[in-house]
Amino acid sequence: MAKILHVGGAIKSFSELVSFGHTVDTVQNGMIALSALSIHHYDTVIIEDELPLLTPAKLIYEINALSRRFPIIAIIRKDVRRNEILNDFDNDLFGWFEPKIGTTEQLSKLIDRAHEYHKFLKNFPRKLGKKLTFHGCCDIIGISKAMQENYKLLLQIQEKDVTTFLRGESGTGKNLTAKLLHSNGNRASKPFISVNCPAIPSELLESELFGHEKGAFTGAIEKKDGKFLLGDGGTIFLDEIGDMSPSLQSKILRVLESGEIERVGGAETKKVDVRIISATNQDLDKMIRDGEFRQDLFHRLNVFPVLLPPLRERKGDIPLLSMMILKKLRKKYNMPVNYIGPEAMELLQNYNWPGNIRELENTLERCILISNNIHLTKKDIESVLSEEVSHTQAQEPITPDEPVTTIKNDHNLSLEQNEDAVTNFSPANHQPSLKIETLKDLEKDAIILGLKRTKWNLTLTSKQLGISRMTLYRKLKQHGLRNKE
Repeated sequence: MAKILHVGGAIKSFSELVSFGHTVDTVQNGMIALSALSIHHYDTVIIEDELPLLTPAKLIYEINALSRRFPIIAIIRKDVRRNEILNDFDNDLFGWFEPKIGTTEQLSKLIDRAHEYHKFLKNFPRKLGKKLTFHGCCDIIGISKAMQENYKLLLQIQEKDVTTFLRGESGTGKNLTAKLLHSNGNRASKPFISVNCPAIPSELLESELFGHEKGAFTGAIEKKDGKFLLGDGGTIFLDEIGDMSPSLQSKILRVLESGEIERVGGAETKKVDVRIISATNQDLDKMIRDGEFRQDLFHRLNVFPVLLPPLRERKGDIPLLSMMILKKLRKKYNMPVNYIGPEAMELLQNYNWPGNIRELENTLERCILISNNIHLTKKDIESVLSEEVSHTQAQEPITPDEPVTTIKNDHNLSLEQNEDAVTNFSPANHQPSLKIETLKDLEKDAIILGLKRTKWNLTLTSKQLGISRMTLYRKLKQHGLRNKE
């Protein structure tokens, strides 16, 4: 259990914490607290919202100047003090507690988390861990067990040029993780270039990565360097690499093996020196079995794998993440909302967040735009989350109980350039096929059925089929499906 220094002002003690196994020393003001911290060992510091001599904000600053290894918990007893206290997150405040709405057990759990993270920091080599704070590491927010394990991995390889493979669901922070590896490595002074592979049409992605010669294709009016040449000496982050075509995969393999590239339409070989960090939210093992991803490329990329946990597996980080997001949104919109009420926070922690941190950010952004209060209430959160749940349910695949018909394989459908375009695709003349001869026919029928059901909303179709947008594009091309209307 934790040894606690309580800076109490007029509050004499937190003796009730003793029943949870903690030991508590109480001092009256910040000057005595600083003296005690310089002499004795403490695991956590608890600071009341009103103190003589030094204000809570000034004391937090002075404690962090003494050592940034003390987790500090602020006590908020008066509403008028809340805004000032919560602003101290800029000074690396660990957390806060409000006695009028919280229980001693909840405070004890918060102290336990602070104590566990404090031990993690103490046992972590200071040279490697200088980027660690009580909020997380660099721009990555989170101090849960899962995140601590990731910080160990990431900081151990930060100065090594190891090819790194990030796996995790969409919205788990793969881009931020790649930036962390680059900014703390020996290539930090060189370019960091991020490429979102699904966002670039497959026929243009090769040119985007390797460049092209003048006249290499229609519209190539001049020679152009690609991302690999522009990032020479630095880091290339290939996000959602599972969406690459097989031919482009072979060229990425060549870069990894020999460091050589060729512009599209050119014959000259160029040498490049880049560190490749790649990421995906797809099941590459299955894609390899299905022949959609090269096994040799996977082994080259997967030298140092890092799995990023989904938000539902680190819900203890949600209060800290929410407060940090709220601070950014307040600045962005110049809004007065500065606080998330306890019932609203409980609701956030009980939701499963299929869209992870990105969904949490979007939810809080919509909440502060519709809220008329200086703090977000349970009602604010419920109104937005109910929309999220309805939207998610609308995108769920067909259940086995729903009737499924098979479509004949004689259609001439066409692919719209806009992936979200909804067109009037009429299935009136399409009757179920009586015989399926090949797996290719089955695949084509499944795609056509999905297109019918979503009225050619390609994003929704890809989600229902459980494939990426780029994979859907390739399948449409392979099967000659175009929307003639």
